[in-house]
Amino acid sequence: MKTIKTIFALLFVLSISAQEERIWDVTYYDIPADQIGEFVQTHASFMNISINEDSKIIGQWVYRHWYGSGPTVVVYTSYGSAADAVNNDPWAGFREAWQAGTDEEKKELESLAQKYAGYLGNHSDEIRTYNTENFVAKEDVDWDTNFVFVVGNYNTKSGDWNILGQAFMNWQTKPGVENGLQLGGGYSTHFSGTSYDVQVFQAYPTIVDFAKAISSENVADAEFAPAFWEEVSGDHNDQIYVHVGHLVDGKFDLAGPNR
Repeated sequence: MKTIKTIFALLFVLSISAQEERIWDVTYYDIPADQIGEFVQTHASFMNISINEDSKIIGQWVYRHWYGSGPTVVVYTSYGSAADAVNNDPWAGFREAWQAGTDEEKKELESLAQKYAGYLGNHSDEIRTYNTENFVAKEDVDWDTNFVFVVGNYNTKSGDWNILGQAFMNWQTKPGVENGLQLGGGYSTHFSGTSYDVQVFQAYPTIVDFAKAISSENVADAEFAPAFWEEVSGDHNDQIYVHVGHLVDGKFDLAGPNR
């Protein structure tokens, strides 16, 4: 991660307007399936302690794997700029809480830190750029649910990543949101780390809704499909995840009512 952030800092001078963009630090974990629930609870506890007024994090979404060959847990952490992502220290707030705690509280925090750190050994990271204009959603969506999160990863022929991303938006995402079962969707582009040029994402209420959306209730605009596939280079992969929680006003909210 230190190497990635060093490269990231060097590339910052080449980044375009932060006013229109968000930076995603995407962390992929390979956690045994029977430990995912415990990890999510531990992650929630850690975030609730570590987020303070100096934190640069403006959002975070956590998903568990449902289908595909990808990692078992993915964490998308959002920053307002490349500089914020580079300078953020996720442990600063935790150390502050430890220093202010009683002896008993310090022991509890040390136990939590040790447990959380145990999950960090088997992971990988990448940095992606997400333009807020490249996202559409239905009005008044309740995101506090176990919605289905479908991700597709692609490389491009031309090197102009937005050609592919916009073609997918016109083909699948916009019609799916406007006339179909899709809650929302968009795409991000590669910034640093080893990954695909473009990552498209779509959200559906349930896996049944997703199945309907790609079969009996498909509302995709076929006119834009050729433009998309003509721009795709090489193999691609698709993953299906389920939302398990996200940050709301600086606190980690487990997906579902009253959690």
